[in-house]
Amino acid sequence: MRAMAGVLASLMLLAVEPSARATEFGVYRGPGCDGRAALPAFEAFSGRKVERTVDALSQETWASLESSIDWITGCWKGSGVKLTLSVPMMPKSNGGSLQDGAKGEHDEVYRHVARALVANGYPEATVRIGWEFNGDWMPWAAAKDPDGYIAYFRRIVAVMRGVEGTRFQFNWCPNHRRHAIDPTRAYPGDDVVDVVGMDVYDEIWSPLHADADERWAWYLDQPFGLRWHKAFAAEHGKPIAYDEWGTGLRPDGHGAGDDPVFIAGMAAWFADSRPLYQSYWDNPSQEFNTQLSNNQFPHAAAIFASRFGLSQ
Repeated sequence: MRAMAGVLASLMLLAVEPSARATEFGVYRGPGCDGRAALPAFEAFSGRKVERTVDALSQETWASLESSIDWITGCWKGSGVKLTLSVPMMPKSNGGSLQDGAKGEHDEVYRHVARALVANGYPEATVRIGWEFNGDWMPWAAAKDPDGYIAYFRRIVAVMRGVEGTRFQFNWCPNHRRHAIDPTRAYPGDDVVDVVGMDVYDEIWSPLHADADERWAWYLDQPFGLRWHKAFAAEHGKPIAYDEWGTGLRPDGHGAGDDPVFIAGMAAWFADSRPLYQSYWDNPSQEFNTQLSNNQFPHAAAIFASRFGLSQ
């Protein structure tokens, strides 16, 4: 009888213990139809059905951005997968300025985005505008004009909300760390932000962070790290999301590689903070190869499957 009581107590603890599986499970496996076709392989690896993808429109030129709208949104039509669509504020080539956008020069592009989402069954899509704006690598980097970034973000939201049948959620998404600007200097306002996102990648930029455990503690407690993200969103009454996250290798040597500590830490953080969704960046990009599903990082892959897979 005492043994049975112990078993029942253990089951009760498991029932109330926060789980990384409780939040919506997402992945990026490639753009548009390529990503959709690659989902089954990731589901087989993880042992879990993918519930969301975080895809992105082209950032190369205005022409490629516009041509990608119907392709990307059309590829996910009927998939049953929820969509967070990353929408550039300008392309890398001849994009113009943030002030140009704030004045309405590109309004028709964003009307096109909204209409395509509605036409393809995503009137409630999450729209991630001008993500990772606090770095210096995006053409819409806010450090060069924070007021312009805010005004342009607000303009895009107004234009997209003005399209009939839309019920979008708009996602404001800094990269973890401060980078080129305090991200709060580019917060566009509670009336135009529905979700506070964040991208978190496992990188080593200092000898002080070479140890995986110390590096994880830094991700939690650094200025504009994970604890800040949760507190900032709560202060503004917004849910959080993790639109991109991953560990792997970079050609410049700053990737942390096969890091099960990072994967376990993120799983525990999701269990504690309960974001709307998290989306692993399972992609063998030349810029940052973070693919787990091919088991090139066996320790990280094993932890991922054990913490997120329903079959475990």
